[in-house]
Amino acid sequence: MTQRKFGPKQRMLIFTLEGFTPAAISSYGSSWNRTPAIDRLAAEGTTWNRAITPVTDPLEQWDRWARTLAKTQRASEIVVITDDPRLLERESAAVFEEIVLLESDLDEDAGDETVSIEIEDTSIGRLTAVAADRLAQGDSVWLHSRFLTHGWDAPRELSDDSVADEPVYYADEYEEDLGHEITDADDDGENAAEEVPFMVETTTPPDHRITANDDPDWITTWMRTYGCQIKLVDAMIDVLDSVLEPTDTIVLGGTSGFALGQNGGIGHRSGPWRSCHLHVPLICSGGSGLRSRMVASADEVAVAIGVRLADPSGDLMPAERFVFENVGGSSKEESKPDESLSENTTSPSSETRVITHHRNVPIAITTNEWFYVLSEDAGSDVPSLPSDSDDRCHLYLKPDDVDDFNNVVRLRLEEADQLHQTLLNEFHRIE
Repeated sequence: MTQRKFGPKQRMLIFTLEGFTPAAISSYGSSWNRTPAIDRLAAEGTTWNRAITPVTDPLEQWDRWARTLAKTQRASEIVVITDDPRLLERESAAVFEEIVLLESDLDEDAGDETVSIEIEDTSIGRLTAVAADRLAQGDSVWLHSRFLTHGWDAPRELSDDSVADEPVYYADEYEEDLGHEITDADDDGENAAEEVPFMVETTTPPDHRITANDDPDWITTWMRTYGCQIKLVDAMIDVLDSVLEPTDTIVLGGTSGFALGQNGGIGHRSGPWRSCHLHVPLICSGGSGLRSRMVASADEVAVAIGVRLADPSGDLMPAERFVFENVGGSSKEESKPDESLSENTTSPSSETRVITHHRNVPIAITTNEWFYVLSEDAGSDVPSLPSDSDDRCHLYLKPDDVDDFNNVVRLRLEEADQLHQTLLNEFHRIE
């Protein structure tokens, strides 16, 4: 039997991904993509419905977590395993015992490359093999991957719906509904209707703004293809979980979200800044008394407690605080609440809120009831109050309006003014 390196201390697995959205996880309510291993992790642990990133840059989000871990006694005992070479250049990387880099074999310029590899040869598969080996040796591991934003190399047969004859069905349906036949292409191909594939076979992730000329079935195609990548993540969770004991801690989260057609964007940071880019999964399971420690910490900073997904009440948590101060061991120094959580007398109420920054400019604020975000044409500086120009900002009811569909800023100008004043105060504070 392998002697664990840390003696009585339990192992910890932190698994984070860039471009990770809750929309494709069945424990978060996805009806089109099943993730049984993640579902099991959520059922056995704690799931945050509304973990919000306070920064738009996923690298900065990773830095925040690393700095939080640096306050704990176990930071220097964690091995980071990643396919992102940029992490080696971050100052926060110095707190870790070791960083193992396994860069992807995919050529980022080879956009026509098709998927024909086995699970174990994928980018995340290779990382998982190394992580499983280090966990078996008794190490605590932080596995971080950016394959969701750089190389969709998951075998497409992982999909539950890998039958490829659906486009034919759709074509027949269109002929009936539209009252005309879909014509074959002329010799020059000018009149050819673009056939929408069941899934995309190339490894290049999308970065697309939807136009009126786009076939709406492309959204479903990209969703299926992204869902296939999440199924690969789910399979890796299953592998890693088999190496761990029930008392070991597993944390699964994202450094940024991913747009799957919401507000006209498909891709990582594609389209306007909306909830799909800032809302990330956050699930924690295992450990002795872990749930009670997380709940106690959340209460201390006025954050609604982490509740299971089945509970009716939604919860809001800033993803930069994460749960590292609780799973990483006792802090070296007393932790202070993040400034984005501290009460502000200009806010609509004393409820919890998370302010999100883009290049050091506050662009959005999420509260228990609202999501307020500046428009793309607002410029690099915080504009005047919305009552002066209410087309330069958006207000969405939360948590009901999941995909930011209904902008109610003209109906609730008083709330929008107060939330905007909070952004202004934050902007002046960091100047």
